[in-house]
Amino acid sequence: MYRYDDFENTRERENIYHEFSEKLWADAGEYDSLTEEQKNELRQKEKDFAQSLSLDEWGSDKFGMERIEESHPEYPDHYFKIGYFRSSYNSGGIERILRNLDLPTMSDIFRNDSDEYYRKPDWEQSLVKCEEVLELFKSKGAYRVNQVSGNIFRNDCEVKSESDALRVFLKEIEKSPEGGYSNINGEFYQGEPIKVLALIPGKTKIFKEMDCTYVITESDNSWYIQALEIVRDTIKYVLSKENKEQYYLHWSG
Repeated sequence: MYRYDDFENTRERENIYHEFSEKLWADAGEYDSLTEEQKNELRQKEKDFAQSLSLDEWGSDKFGMERIEESHPEYPDHYFKIGYFRSSYNSGGIERILRNLDLPTMSDIFRNDSDEYYRKPDWEQSLVKCEEVLELFKSKGAYRVNQVSGNIFRNDCEVKSESDALRVFLKEIEKSPEGGYSNINGEFYQGEPIKVLALIPGKTKIFKEMDCTYVITESDNSWYIQALEIVRDTIKYVLSKENKEQYYLHWSG
């Protein structure tokens, strides 16, 4: 999250710089054909132009904006911060966790239905939505869903019986008796065994539709509840400011 003195002015100057930089290098020809001396001359021109626009050497208005990222007082070691959130792309990402439970996601909280990198939320509406999601999430069970399907990049499957599967597992234990990981042979959880509640046959699509098994496991929602509380308190942080209209999210998809 960032606070801008004048968002429109900052973006205008930064865009002017990036257009200048792109044209400068495009007109210079192939990058690999340039000598180091030529490259340094171009870089100096970039820096000089950036300085003329009151930007830093990378073309950013670091003087006209402030990055907000503070540890939460109750959860100082949490990955989420006041002003910083992240959802990984794997099954443990908060977006996936919420979506699998048919709940609104972070995108819904901030109504981010576009591909825009710079986002100015309606902070009041975001607070209402975040508190709604938080209460709904607290009422849900701590369930996770993973899927096991055939490896589309491997046609020589050697596992055709229970004993074959056990043989693969025992070999993995010999190589790595601890930790959790995945490889061409499957998913392994020796370090932190998972509690499986159900195995449900179904379909998945990776380039083409194929059979799979959905594995329902039991987990713990505490980390995600804390994450949503940090999101809520970030919104409250903004709403407590007289200049709340100056706060924006940088949203990377």
